[in-house]
Amino acid sequence: MSETISPTFTFVKDGVYYFSRRIPKELLRHYSSPRIAYSLRTRSAKIADARARKAADQLDDYWFHLRSRNAELPGKHMLRTVAGRGRRSAEARDRAVALAVADDW
Repeated sequence: MSETISPTFTFVKDGVYYFSRRIPKELLRHYSSPRIAYSLRTRSAKIADARARKAADQLDDYWFHLRSRNAELPGKHMLRTVAGRGRRSAEARDRAVALAVADDW
């Protein structure tokens, strides 16, 4: 009986590796689902590990951006705002970045 361990943030279904990551609670309002899961389109553990690490790194970077944008910064009221870029455009930008991360595969 051999025991196999999937690479981080992956699971195997019918021999194909999938990426799966839970969305942090403080960022759930930016997503329609509490989990991101999609096929890595490979049966190779080595390739799946590389793709999953890349996706996880991209998500970590994006989530850092979302968290820092929402952070209470000293002197935040003194920051310049770009005219015409309200909440709606920021949400559209967030969706576009999330889609770009998902479509990278």
